[in-house]
Amino acid sequence: MFEVRIPKMGASTVEVDLTKWYVSVGTSVVPGQILAEVESEKTNIEIEAETAGVVAEILVDEGSATEVGIVICRINTEQ
Repeated sequence: MFEVRIPKMGASTVEVDLTKWYVSVGTSVVPGQILAEVESEKTNIEIEAETAGVVAEILVDEGSATEVGIVICRINTEQ
């Protein structure tokens, strides 16, 4: 199981808002595919899949504030 985390977005950014999911549980993903979008006070970034697999769990809801580094979803890489 691969854990997708909120990446570091700058030295002072500790919390971001998860603004949109582009996938749901059961979605097959490939490396580079956009999974979600997060927003900080200074920037928006798209979080991409780093591995192929199937989205097994989504742990953070759209519109939620969350900490940098936290796991937001898990991808099942065993096919």
